[in-house]
Amino acid sequence: MKNHIKTIAVFCFALLVAACGSDEQKRFEQSTRMVRDVYVNTSMTVYAGQSYYIQGVGFEKGDLLSFRSDEGEVEIPVQDATPKTACIIIPEALGKGTYRLWIERGEREQFLSVVKVYLTSHFDVPDKEGATIKGAVFCENRGIAGVRVSDGIVTATTDENGYYWLASDKSTGYFFYSMPSGYVPVDFDCDAMGFWQPLTADAAVCEQHNFGMRAIDNDEFVLLLGADLHLANKQKDIENFKNGFVADSKRMAEQFSCPVYCLFAGDMTWDRYWYDNKFTIPTYKRLLQEVQYPLPVFHLMGNHDNDPYVTGDKAGQVAYRLSLGPNYYSFDLGEAHFVVLDDIDWINTGGAQGIVGARDYNRLVSLQQMEWLAADLAAVADKSAPLFIALHVQLYENYNAKFENKPKMSSTTGGTQALVDAVAGFTDVHFLSGHTHYNATMEISERIMEHNHAAVCETWWWSQYLSDRAICVDGTPAGYGVYHVTGDDVKWIYKSIGEPENRQFRAYDMNTVKPVLGTEKAKADLAKYPSRKNGGDDYGAVGENVVFINVWNYDPQWTIRVTENGRELPVERVFQRDPLHSLVFDLPRVQKGYDAISDWASAETSHMFSVTASAPDTPIEISVTDRFGTTYTETMTRPKAFVKTMQ
Repeated sequence: MKNHIKTIAVFCFALLVAACGSDEQKRFEQSTRMVRDVYVNTSMTVYAGQSYYIQGVGFEKGDLLSFRSDEGEVEIPVQDATPKTACIIIPEALGKGTYRLWIERGEREQFLSVVKVYLTSHFDVPDKEGATIKGAVFCENRGIAGVRVSDGIVTATTDENGYYWLASDKSTGYFFYSMPSGYVPVDFDCDAMGFWQPLTADAAVCEQHNFGMRAIDNDEFVLLLGADLHLANKQKDIENFKNGFVADSKRMAEQFSCPVYCLFAGDMTWDRYWYDNKFTIPTYKRLLQEVQYPLPVFHLMGNHDNDPYVTGDKAGQVAYRLSLGPNYYSFDLGEAHFVVLDDIDWINTGGAQGIVGARDYNRLVSLQQMEWLAADLAAVADKSAPLFIALHVQLYENYNAKFENKPKMSSTTGGTQALVDAVAGFTDVHFLSGHTHYNATMEISERIMEHNHAAVCETWWWSQYLSDRAICVDGTPAGYGVYHVTGDDVKWIYKSIGEPENRQFRAYDMNTVKPVLGTEKAKADLAKYPSRKNGGDDYGAVGENVVFINVWNYDPQWTIRVTENGRELPVERVFQRDPLHSLVFDLPRVQKGYDAISDWASAETSHMFSVTASAPDTPIEISVTDRFGTTYTETMTRPKAFVKTMQ
């Protein structure tokens, strides 16, 4: 294999206009602009001498693409133009750096985008009949054999030279490789997730995409999982995201000497506000760049990451796929295999240009994904190694009076049971989900767990906005999952944002809660939430001297032990609401005149426990031990005040 010349990777930071200055935006938006619907991808690897395709309507042969920086300008002529694409030949003169990309036609010019250029390597990959995609996967100019590459429909494996060929119809619009254990992409951070590329040339044109990797020891690694960011530029969400999750997860990552990665489990944005607040998927991606988030970020698609102006699943995904890449893919870290799926079937009844639709959807994994998943899992050699499958909507829920794990996706082809069947033969399976804004860690079987994560945005950023306490609907603090994997050993905790790691529960003296939430005024305000069927009287039946303990990451392998003056008290699991969430969200929201939205109200949770003390002023010792043997304690002096700042 002959190593040729240094090449470049081009990164476009927005769908065009989002990064413009005022003068450039005016030029871009003018009705007589030369080209429209232009797309330069956020992660496109090209090489000097390669035919590089840009999607757009209105390009003409002979147009000049001008890459401008403080160091100078590189002009590249359009070699060929079709109704939907422009083809240029990448020159060696285009060096590493940040550029503003313009199109020039005679005396006219139009701003297109901001791009970054990275240097990499190129290999001569021969043509093969029928292939519409080809390329190489390599490390330090050496091809890596056995790497799976896919367009989400068909899959191939690199040969002994690291070459691959794929007969793709390009209908998904992207192409990726399954990152093998011991490697990561050369460009791998929140800005450049270099395991995927867009497919921008016409279907009949054979595109070449080369993927450079670097070796890394990731037999031990940490994955931070944050669900439901719901960023929309409202209720101080951007400020709270920066000062909250970004700052906290940075500090968490610094504690580890092994590689640390991040996965956002959907709803990074809030479709309802894409256009009104001008906060779209590209805006979100720019925010990660602006805060210089240091970790590589894997993404998966949530229901609120679909375009609210369009109907149909494929159309709804376009903005996401153009900025963040495939809506389903896989990768290996150490001994663990990860699969990211999209279980949102976007409908959006009534959506049209300029009109936000109903934003309705079905909960299912498409048949196309299920077929790809079957092939992907069949290629995993060690079925005893950890398998993580991440998706947005949960497979199960246990928020019911019997705490039963009830299926949430009914589809026979892409629902709960179909996914459980898909992992038959694997002995250590972890489904990772979000969507609910509450915590539920469920043992589905001896070999399968589901970790349904509470939200980074707590109660859609309202709890912190109203009361300066970031609390989710089940009382869980806003936070994220921390998965520490060493070989085939998996351990996890839930990390509350802004709180120490050893804070894993909150205890309430119900003697002080009931006088606050049990007044006629409080009950009347709470009754405004349609999900409350009890007239707002959540705790009227709770007896004297009762203590509630909310253990938010509880699963059946945890133990809760409570003693009073050395005497152990019986502990009962109860189906109850978290009192603090009612205090910091439910009451102030309606008292300040906002709608009593049922989905946002305090939820009866599966991880609340109750004990009864002998007197109102006796201290009790609470000891909570997780499945890994770590014990968390509180000496509860009673009466314990029930206030917004309580711990």
